[in-house]
Amino acid sequence: MMSLLLESIKENCTAMKKTLAVLALVAAASFLFFGCEKKATAAASTAGTLPAATATAAAAAPSTAVSVRQEVRTVKPDYTIRFAYYDAATWPDISKLPLPEHAYALVFKSMVEASSNGKIAVELYPGNALGDTKATMEMAMSGGIEMVTTTGTISSLMPETQVIFLPYVFKSDEIAWDFFDTSDLWKEMTAELEEISGLKMLSVGQNGTRHFTNNVRPIRTPADMKGLKFRVMQSPIYVKMVEAMGASATPLASGEIYTAAQTGVVDGQENPIWNIAANKWNEVQKYITLDGHTWSENFVLINSDFWNKLPENYQHIITVAAYHAQTADRAAEGLASRVLDFESIKKSMEIYVPNAEELELFKQAAAPTYDWLRGEVGNEIVDKFLAEVKKSEAKFGW
Repeated sequence: MMSLLLESIKENCTAMKKTLAVLALVAAASFLFFGCEKKATAAASTAGTLPAATATAAAAAPSTAVSVRQEVRTVKPDYTIRFAYYDAATWPDISKLPLPEHAYALVFKSMVEASSNGKIAVELYPGNALGDTKATMEMAMSGGIEMVTTTGTISSLMPETQVIFLPYVFKSDEIAWDFFDTSDLWKEMTAELEEISGLKMLSVGQNGTRHFTNNVRPIRTPADMKGLKFRVMQSPIYVKMVEAMGASATPLASGEIYTAAQTGVVDGQENPIWNIAANKWNEVQKYITLDGHTWSENFVLINSDFWNKLPENYQHIITVAAYHAQTADRAAEGLASRVLDFESIKKSMEIYVPNAEELELFKQAAAPTYDWLRGEVGNEIVDKFLAEVKKSEAKFGW
């Protein structure tokens, strides 16, 4: 799989022209609607409209991050969607293109507000302005905000969702897209999640394919991971995967990675290429192994009570906007990880791409993760998921 990934990185320029076109439209549309300023200003301008706890979190947000300016509206909205997500609003002042979640948000806001003639307002809170992913997910569940983007944190609500994090299960992006977009099993799982959490799944963006980095030595096989300490997401399956490969796992919030790596609390971490570059973790990590162990998602969720009280035509507007925004998110991640940010990673880190034999060793080492998950959630859901993935693979000739 990694040989195909390397070919994709080297030869995907033609495909990226289409991606650039998508993102150019994102940029053009969003520029008409938005300005950027320091998050401290945004926090001050929104504190009066948010619940007390939310306003406090916003005011405490780091002043170095960038947020989206509160607009002066000429139409009084019937409904307001407060949308919180992790990625910072660094475009256009700092970065070359919007980060994936922010690309989603820009397109979503533009389409919803335009299609509803301003009757649905969308307020954006990027860069963890209202708290970390777990906190904002809980806000969305309680109705403190209406929309949120999460990643592995939903596994704390519904452990069965961890099947999508099984190591090396998605061979390529399009297989994951097809599963999330068309699978009946996924529809059943999200319906159950909504019953449990009160959060409706709107769409699934792309956080990217995750790779191991570290500051000690090149990792060519799982044997090279023995004795190393890796930061992982706060999801049990990531802990089990790293431990199965012979390393130790330390669950930490993403905001703690830079300092933890810099001070030696951890030796390494695992993330998509764009995220490594965006957070400058390449400054404190020397080696990267492009093993692609997990395809990572951006779940976009909306409070069910809020959704259910919307008129049907407004639900349609939001559904269509979410579909287009999902495409922008996936395109932004692909362009960043395969081209733009990959170039900066090449200049600052030593890159290793496992060959087919070495990649097979990684898969074999990670195999106990499958057994562990079967013990946690049962054989039935794991077997159904693997069968669905096979269907998606067949559609693309894998």
